[in-house]
Amino acid sequence: MRNKLINSLNKRIKQEIPLRSALMYLKDYKVEDYIHIVIATLYLYTRPRKGHQKTSLYFSEIICAIGHNVRNKLKQKRDSGAAAKTGAFLLYSFEEQEILRVVLGQGFKHATYVVQVIDDDMICKLWSTLDPSEVTKLPAEEPYAPWTSTKHNTGLSMIKTGNMEVLSKVKPETHPILFECLNRSQSVGWRINREIYDIHLWALRNKTDAFADIWEAQNPEAKATKLREAKAIGEIAKRFLEKEFYHAYYYDFRGRKYCASAYLHEQSSDLSRGLLLRKDSKPIGKDGFFWLLVSIATKWAGDAGRDDGLKTDKIPLKDRADWVRDNEEIILSYAESPKVNQNWMSADEPWQFLAACIELRKLREWQYEHCEDYGNYGYESHLEAFIDGSLNGLQHLTALTRDDVLAPHVNLVPTPLPGDLYNYVGTHVWERIRKSVKEMTIEEINEFEKYIDNLIELKKQINAAEMRSDHRAELIKIIQKFKEDNIDLADVTAPVFWNRITSSSQRRKICKRGVMTISYGSTPYGMGEQIISDVKKHGIELLLSMEHRWGAWLGRTIFEDCKTSLRKPMKLLAMLEAAGKIADDNSRFLSWTVPITNFPVVQNYTEGTVKKVWVQYGPPLGGRLSTGYYENTYQIAICFMELTKPAKGKQSQGASPNAIHSLDAAHLALTTVRCDFPITTIHDSFGCLLADMPKLYRIVRETFVELYDANPINILKEIGVDISKIEFGTLDISDILDSEYSFS
Repeated sequence: MRNKLINSLNKRIKQEIPLRSALMYLKDYKVEDYIHIVIATLYLYTRPRKGHQKTSLYFSEIICAIGHNVRNKLKQKRDSGAAAKTGAFLLYSFEEQEILRVVLGQGFKHATYVVQVIDDDMICKLWSTLDPSEVTKLPAEEPYAPWTSTKHNTGLSMIKTGNMEVLSKVKPETHPILFECLNRSQSVGWRINREIYDIHLWALRNKTDAFADIWEAQNPEAKATKLREAKAIGEIAKRFLEKEFYHAYYYDFRGRKYCASAYLHEQSSDLSRGLLLRKDSKPIGKDGFFWLLVSIATKWAGDAGRDDGLKTDKIPLKDRADWVRDNEEIILSYAESPKVNQNWMSADEPWQFLAACIELRKLREWQYEHCEDYGNYGYESHLEAFIDGSLNGLQHLTALTRDDVLAPHVNLVPTPLPGDLYNYVGTHVWERIRKSVKEMTIEEINEFEKYIDNLIELKKQINAAEMRSDHRAELIKIIQKFKEDNIDLADVTAPVFWNRITSSSQRRKICKRGVMTISYGSTPYGMGEQIISDVKKHGIELLLSMEHRWGAWLGRTIFEDCKTSLRKPMKLLAMLEAAGKIADDNSRFLSWTVPITNFPVVQNYTEGTVKKVWVQYGPPLGGRLSTGYYENTYQIAICFMELTKPAKGKQSQGASPNAIHSLDAAHLALTTVRCDFPITTIHDSFGCLLADMPKLYRIVRETFVELYDANPINILKEIGVDISKIEFGTLDISDILDSEYSFS
């Protein structure tokens, strides 16, 4: 197929590129010199990308990516219009070979051209034939050269920013922690867990519950996207079976560390992390064995069989280890016969859970073979364990404001059981709901209950009716008429509806996402949207009858309640947003220097000038239209990033999340360099070999104290916050040293 594509492009370059065309430069190069760039880019842009919620494959996005990458390879100047035309020209040969097609999709305000993949297996096959050296997003078989400046010899920039002044400031002499953090991370070698690889192939082929999120996806596009991600991870793992490999790393503009490889790395999905083992190993030791047990219980995150109903990831560490000991027989059966005993698929993170179960089995086999004594822990383990921050964004906000009231709920102080901020806020929110209902008269409550019951009954009938049937259409008309006749009840009934949620665990679920994102700029509207989109996810039958207005009402209620239940952090967030608003009004980028690491953060938010460009897709069809173009000449909107301007409103939107992210990034970098052993980091998650976990468990707390002893409140002063107006509590940051659950 690769040769067919090359032949197609050679033929078309001769026949379809006229004089004075923006594509004339392609005649100066061999297709063989850049076809690998086209294939690799198409492969990556037809896989899901982290952080992208949309599943549509937009034509404009794909052709611009292909065009820019090819033009960079051929050392052409940056020109977004020429890149779009280049990408469209090259992409058409894939349609010619029936690998994909471009169609007019459904847009919000207007139709949008999208790419439909016809033969995904062929895209994967083409990609798998590429030499690893031709694919920039693959790991390397040798460690990457150390960073000695902000430009790596691979061409990678140390900091992903459009602000050149930032790059000129950062040097090894002035920012040693930043360089050491990346270089240590790049020296960590990896290998594939062969057992997990083989089981994942079987599980994918047989459509097992290990990939339930794929098979249960209702949206066909979402299902295809998730399936492509799983296949992509497997394809990359296949390339590195029985090999060692390494990743390159870089920072974003806030100082957060990211992996430059795609899909198969420690910052990726549960499947990806389950497939990874460290190249190096250490005897597990008695303490490492304890952390293996803790890891198994944490990754299971299911019923612990306790009277308090807590799950295995929410109980004391000793109790987690004891739970695994009590259930070791069944846990070993998962590792011994995962295709038969499939309940491991019910784990919260099934692939990492199974990998830990397999490690326990290997330890027991080693003990039996070498000493017939379960007291010997000399087994060399390649598996990593992880400890995660507890609502890390709010941990930083709590530490900044020294909030002694919130500290127990985000585990910054010692507590008998893990704090649960979601439950804390949920209790507050439903007390507010209860008070709203209490203020109503009995007559109002009865009227509202009747309205809700009738609405629920009508919705149940609609859900039970056959799709596209006349009966269903009639029921939809009836419910629409019912709503129109009772329009005055649409909003006022919300408290009565939500008062029907009596379970504290359900209340916690409903509040969780909003509370989790509040540190990162969540709004009342956004919280309402989260509640609406999570209806099916929670498994709460009542929510299936929820009106969108009721979800929006609860979103606003949660946000308002947080102003009370999370008073000090919320006031600080408001101050940060206000400082950002002033910067927006003055067309100024907010900037600050992070303590200890000295990372120079600049919110260099810009946006490209959007222009409409005519793009020819394939040889001209039909005669010229009145526009002067052909029926397969598409007019698309292209963002010219070489023509930038300040982005509106971004300074205020980014102030609070970016300030918090810069602090957790500093904590990560500091922890990396303070450890005298290799560690793995994922923003607020820290991993290492099992034998090293006791040290990491202590160091991650010590570096948190070190960061706050450096008085990071000063960054708020740089942003423009009047710190004299911040409301402080009496929290002693050093208490985190004795907190079992702050990172666990």
